[in-house]
Amino acid sequence: MKQVLLIILLILPVVALPTFHSQASASYPTGMTFFPLTYKVISSLVEGVAYVRNLTIGPSYLPNGTFFVSGNASLQLNAMLNGSFWAQDVALIHQVNSTYFLVTMVINFWNLTGPFVGVKNATTFQGLGVICYQGPTFPVKTPFNLTLFMTSNGSLDFGYSVNGKEKIYLSLPYPGYFVMGGLSKIGLPNDLELVWGGPGGGSVVQITGDITEDLYYKSSSGLQVVPEALSVGLDTAESAYGLAVSGNLDAIFHPFAVLSPGYNSPSVLWPIPPTISVTQLNKTLIVKLSINGRPLPGQVVEVQYPTIAGFKVSFENVTNATGFVVFPNASTDVYLVYYPGNFSLAPNYYISSSVSPALNQAVSKLVSGFENLLNFLRTYNFKKALSSNFTHVEYKAPPSEVNLTLIEYISAFLAGVLISAILVKYKF
Repeated sequence: MKQVLLIILLILPVVALPTFHSQASASYPTGMTFFPLTYKVISSLVEGVAYVRNLTIGPSYLPNGTFFVSGNASLQLNAMLNGSFWAQDVALIHQVNSTYFLVTMVINFWNLTGPFVGVKNATTFQGLGVICYQGPTFPVKTPFNLTLFMTSNGSLDFGYSVNGKEKIYLSLPYPGYFVMGGLSKIGLPNDLELVWGGPGGGSVVQITGDITEDLYYKSSSGLQVVPEALSVGLDTAESAYGLAVSGNLDAIFHPFAVLSPGYNSPSVLWPIPPTISVTQLNKTLIVKLSINGRPLPGQVVEVQYPTIAGFKVSFENVTNATGFVVFPNASTDVYLVYYPGNFSLAPNYYISSSVSPALNQAVSKLVSGFENLLNFLRTYNFKKALSSNFTHVEYKAPPSEVNLTLIEYISAFLAGVLISAILVKYKF
């Protein structure tokens, strides 16, 4: 009977509301995303951690600008399984007051190759099957630590941990591996996302707060911090505005994302190239390495000279505690100071003077990884994203507001999901 109701609601118009919204700036799934461009990572476990010091959730709006609801947002851990399924471990967060929140765990599991057959809690949108499941609801107070994780061995397990208490709340009979890198069956990136957005249906929400995030995958040696991170999600259609994302690289091998009030735009959180400053005194080169004005000690720096085959390393040394390294008798008319990179720090270089086009090309290849990530973000079509389907959850509004009926909520969600599914199918 439940599925019949959903099918009937598919043909119902979304009830028009008197409030509309027009944003002055674009919104994005906000947080951190791992999507390697030139290689793939295969893992049996993915995990995202959000430490929330304070959080204010404002109004949310549907894709057409219609007011949806206030005080509700989603924190989503999204990953591709085998490139054929899209798994979403989602915390729907309802703000009760300035420090008190109710969290409802929700699962969306999408079949990107067709409908699910004979599966409970499954429905189909434009040929894409999706399993919907509502998990437990629990209270949290700021500051709180919320971990979302998914594992896939003999089964696909969805779990969470709040302030250190861990729980697996659903297992599905779909074993495999999470894939990061390359494209899925419908052309969406195989990425790993921990992002904030609206409460379903492709909605956008206003959020401010003080949040840090970590994103991990499991390798043969244990949990690994993602070696590359972007500030926006690539696969989900829910988005947020009011939070800016930056990378904290104080610990080079354990960077993390910082979400604070501001405007978010697609950017590379890491690896990013440090600043190279070079002072030449006669034949001596004095090199300083820094990131955002902070010196970088213990980093290898090279001095290279041009040859017929390209640049060749002639000197190599390590920066001291203040980020400096000295190369005596290293200066010639043409030289290259090169930093090869180190996990969250991308390669960078300083060249003494203009060189031939061939040598310029050789130098540019040394730092192509960071530029490739930037170019990918500049050209990515965010309209390909999928809207989450939380039709089975009745959202709450603050007591001072008029509550929408459950039918209106479901209609709004289904409209958002249908629009997104059509965009994906026909590649608009």
